Amino acid sequence: MISRDTIEEVKNRVDIIDVISDFVTLKKSGTNYKALSPFTNEKTPSFFVVPAKGIFKDFSSGKGGDAFTFLMEHEGMTYVEAIRHLAKKYGVQIQEDQVSEEFRAEQSEREGLYILMNFAKEYYRNILSTTEEGRGIGLSYFRERGFNDRTLEKFELGYALNGWEKFSDEAIKKGTIKNFSKRQGCSKKGRWVIV
Repeated sequence: MISRDTIEEVKNRVDIIDVISDFVTLKKSGTNYKALSPFTNEKTPSFFVVPAKGIFKDFSSGKGGDAFTFLMEHEGMTYVEAIRHLAKKYGVQIQEDQVSEEFRAEQSEREGLYILMNFAKEYYRNILSTTEEGRGIGLSYFRERGFNDRTLEKFELGYALNGWEKFSDEAIKKGTIKNFSKRQGCSKKGRWVIV
């Protein structure tokens, strides 16, 4: 496991503009930077980087975070891979602590759950905006409650179709999880592994 001191040293050396500029063409806008979203197809820039805070925010997709999050979202890296990538970029020697197999398994499970939660968030948001049922029922409900697009994006709201298996079927189809022993009737009886 990468030592806490190594992670802190990488964090101290990271320049978010430098990191994101490897993948996105940024233009200065006051004290911040902006660009077309690297996550969606858009014509008006809605991707902003705030160097003073070390964060980015993409208003078209709702994604945001620091340099590590950007690499995880844009390049599909795990947190550890992002640390290693940035350590190499900034010439930080990686120190590793010895960890037990139990801790390593717990860490792997946490990373997998993070990936699964992000997949779920995007899956339900996509249903809300692209399906007939999502727009007809979910979006109209939000509109009746006075929610505007900004609120939907800020809270990353979505819509779930009727049927417990729809999410797991989509996650299996996309390769996010592998189904080991899915049984009919109740998702709690199924066993999945996150890939």
